Amino acid sequence: MRKFKLKFKYDADDMNPKTLETDRSIKVGDAVELEDGFWYGVMEIRILKRDIQLILSKSSQDAEEAKLVMMQLLSD
Repeated sequence: MRKFKLKFKYDADDMNPKTLETDRSIKVGDAVELEDGFWYGVMEIRILKRDIQLILSKSSQDAEEAKLVMMQLLSD
């Protein structure tokens, strides 16, 4: 199980989860569902000194919508 730190590029809020634990591989362009029930597009992955950080797009209702929103934000 791998643990990722999370950074929300657009929906920053104190209630957002701080980490994601998963056993699947994650790459830029993927959609991930967090414990808050929303889906987010992975816009960037940063390698930190001790952790791996996922930079996430705006929240969405499902995986397909999360990918579309992320692509829109990246094209702006």
